[in-house]
Amino acid sequence: MIRSLAAVSLGVTLALPPALAAAQDPPAPGDLVAALSGDWNGDGAPDAATLTQDEGGAADLTLYLGDPVYGLQRVAHRPRVIFSGGMGGQTPAFEPTSPSSFKLHQEQIGIGRLPWESTLSIAWRGGEFVLAGYSYMFYDRIDPDHNGHCDVNLLTGNYELTLGEQTQTGQQDARAFPISKLEADYMPTICTSLFE
Repeated sequence: MIRSLAAVSLGVTLALPPALAAAQDPPAPGDLVAALSGDWNGDGAPDAATLTQDEGGAADLTLYLGDPVYGLQRVAHRPRVIFSGGMGGQTPAFEPTSPSSFKLHQEQIGIGRLPWESTLSIAWRGGEFVLAGYSYMFYDRIDPDHNGHCDVNLLTGNYELTLGEQTQTGQQDARAFPISKLEADYMPTICTSLFE
């Protein structure tokens, strides 16, 4: 389904209303799942980010820089790095956050005992798009005391980790890196403590 490019140019995440989304078929490989536009590098030409459905519950992330003569030019493409399932509660989305950054949210809250959500913060820094932050949270539908949350600022190294009622903060070693190196299921090591 083609969504309004006018909404994209305003920096709005594109999504169907819940009532309409329920009536639609799940995305097929090649379908546009989400798109966002903004002038993240501040040169006056609109840039763009897209998620395109791939096979096996994954989506491809593509980032573009705007060129006043040649239009959008692809600068990063990461195939199958974002979870994108075939039912409600499994659709990724973009969220604008600042003139030079945006968030990419993925989730699996549609089914299962342990729903989870993850957010990647993407920023324009030092002449390229970098992964600047990461967050992950889960909860247990049966045991409300079993829940966890991890937030990492990859620009500073600061983190906050909560498991149940225990929270710790500190510095960790993972730092921001180019989106061109992002792999599927990326998670800073400190956040893996949620599963121990």
